[in-house]
Amino acid sequence: MKTILTLVTAIFIFSASWAQEDSLKKVKKDTTRIIIGKKEIQIVDGDHGTDIKVKDKQFEGNNDIEENHEDDEVDNFKSDSRHLGGFKGHWRGLDLGLNNYLSSDKSFTLKNEDDFMSLRTSRSINVNLNLLQHSFSLIGNQVGFVTGLGFEFYNYFFENKNTIEENSLGVIVSKPLDQINLDKTKLSMTYLTVPLLFEFQFPGQLKNSKRLRILGGVIGGLKLRSHTKYVYEDNGTQKRKNWDDFNLRSLRYGFTGRVGYRHLNLYVNYYPVSLFEKNKGPELYPIAVGLSFVGL
Repeated sequence: MKTILTLVTAIFIFSASWAQEDSLKKVKKDTTRIIIGKKEIQIVDGDHGTDIKVKDKQFEGNNDIEENHEDDEVDNFKSDSRHLGGFKGHWRGLDLGLNNYLSSDKSFTLKNEDDFMSLRTSRSINVNLNLLQHSFSLIGNQVGFVTGLGFEFYNYFFENKNTIEENSLGVIVSKPLDQINLDKTKLSMTYLTVPLLFEFQFPGQLKNSKRLRILGGVIGGLKLRSHTKYVYEDNGTQKRKNWDDFNLRSLRYGFTGRVGYRHLNLYVNYYPVSLFEKNKGPELYPIAVGLSFVGL
């Protein structure tokens, strides 16, 4: 019970601090730098897609970084891990995958009225930073529960020449962008996540990192922020960004399944809760598939 209360408290603290920072500072550059232990992760949303860099944290030359990226968001988190009963789970790390969603009939083919939400899947990147981990043993050091805290970053790059907006009835609809020389257009969201996973490690090596493992469970999500962005050419590169809630659900839950060995997991995240609030946008159910780099 103490751990659960700690996680709930952390949700309110992180969400409140993020909202305060966002209201006080206008972000001009889409770069997020996050430090986990001795590793620094940079997520750069550039003109040609999302670039992810993982490197050793540098303690010298930080002033130069701040001069070149004075508007970048810098978030520092100290990773924490507790292993009770000798069991160590495999949640903490970095997920990199591709986003998509299912229609109301659970198909990847969208209905005609929802076609404006069609995606360029190869550019619709899913990045999850699983920062904190707590492991609880059920049977020795091979079976247990894993929980923690993390962030999910979703990028949905639209296939068609449009963005989205809320009409006079409060419903999300297409906003055409045919009149401009469009380069890219997308919807982005950030969620704070708390997992509850069951993990089984197959008998084998003494070290749990060298055992084949499977994980499954639920992930709760709290939306922190969302925006649309489109880039076009008009006497140079022009960018337009709109911060709004877009009728996206503030709270949601989903299921995750993971299979891994050593420092890699293959993961699938599926949310049976519609992306938008009921009757306020297309009925779409997010899904993401990718690789998880465990134990950064």
